Amino acid sequence: MEPPEDLVKLIEEQIKIEKEGVASFGETEQRVGTGAAKLLLCEMRMDSQKHASILEGVLEVLKGPPSPNSSWQKPLDRFVDPILVKREIEKHKALAKSMEALLAREISKTKDETILALLGHLAQDERRHNEILETIAKKCDKMIR
Repeated sequence: MEPPEDLVKLIEEQIKIEKEGVASFGETEQRVGTGAAKLLLCEMRMDSQKHASILEGVLEVLKGPPSPNSSWQKPLDRFVDPILVKREIEKHKALAKSMEALLAREISKTKDETILALLGHLAQDERRHNEILETIAKKCDKMIR
């Protein structure tokens, strides 16, 4: 079944926007002088790059050949052993948990607003990252069984 044309166009437009953001943030990052401003722009640039990559993956799945399996299973069935994925995710979750604890400790100690903003955003991103890892681990469990 062909993906809806309006969805494909929407995703392609969003990829273009995200890539423009990557270029723009990168250019501005080179022009600013303070470390904090560079870090904030770097983070935004990397987030935009991640979003573009994710959207490109979604587009690839949408445009790929139909599969009797779900969209989730198709790429994993084809490229990766779900047991290895789950093992890697579990290892990363342990690292992320220690990072969250470290960030919480540092956030409680600092008074600098810029550092608080950067560390707070990083902590929030780690929590969101953990949620995504948990979802992927559950999908792998279903595939293993």
